[in-house]
Amino acid sequence: MTRTILVTGATGKTGRRLVSLLQNQDVTVRSASRTPRAGQAGFDWLQPARHADVLDDVDAIYLVPPAMIENPAPIVEPFVATTARAGVRRLVLLSSTGVEFPGEPRGSGRRKLEALVRAGGLEWTILRPSGFMQNFSEGFLLPVVLHGLIPNPAGSGKVAMVDAGDIAAVAARILTAEGATHAGQTCDVTGPQPVDFLEVADTISRHAHRAVSAVPMTSRAFHELLENAGVPRDYAAMLVRDQDAVRDGAAATVADTADRLLGRTPIDFATFASGASGAWQVTPAMA
Repeated sequence: MTRTILVTGATGKTGRRLVSLLQNQDVTVRSASRTPRAGQAGFDWLQPARHADVLDDVDAIYLVPPAMIENPAPIVEPFVATTARAGVRRLVLLSSTGVEFPGEPRGSGRRKLEALVRAGGLEWTILRPSGFMQNFSEGFLLPVVLHGLIPNPAGSGKVAMVDAGDIAAVAARILTAEGATHAGQTCDVTGPQPVDFLEVADTISRHAHRAVSAVPMTSRAFHELLENAGVPRDYAAMLVRDQDAVRDGAAATVADTADRLLGRTPIDFATFASGASGAWQVTPAMA
């Protein structure tokens, strides 16, 4: 049995849900974040001299790369090297289905990060989730949803979006598994059916009890929108490539990872929207 599991990004969408799941199991959970809350450990990717501080007695790690960085590999590399020296046995990386999209550059940051983990000397598993449902309720799309809009550069392209709770549940199953059952595996993690942004807008509208519209835009306009919102240019370009791939049908594939590992059907978008409806309530100050 794994003794101690380190969860990086413990205040993020999947990290905090994973911490909650693991706390109900027979393991010790060490939550780490750059902005730690009560009971969490401080962790900064840019302070490699202090990485060993969070690794004492750690057997397994859930690795969430630093946010908004197109190529996180150089930043993550010192940490991966430290984990091997510290005696860590297992590592689960949060990656993305976008790694295998047709337009993904051969030397993209996401591919470099996966290659780094594979070569790190640990018992590794890579999770490649599709688009997070929570992007609409607690992520970068929430502000525009609250104004009744969803930018749509993908046209009628569909995404097999996944609930962050299902990603966390899959990660928990792998991190606590006996033996090396999942070692060396790369697992796509999706929801049960693909949806396009028109369907997303309609579903949110029903549960928010007000109109939310998917607004068509070009890839160039979407890139400008992202940059104006403070997204770094190279990271914005990656997001635009992903939406181009969605438009061309590359994101509609449904994986069976959640069904196999959890023994149940993953959450669909309508179920997610029902539970997230409170996030979309507009206060008088927003109106």
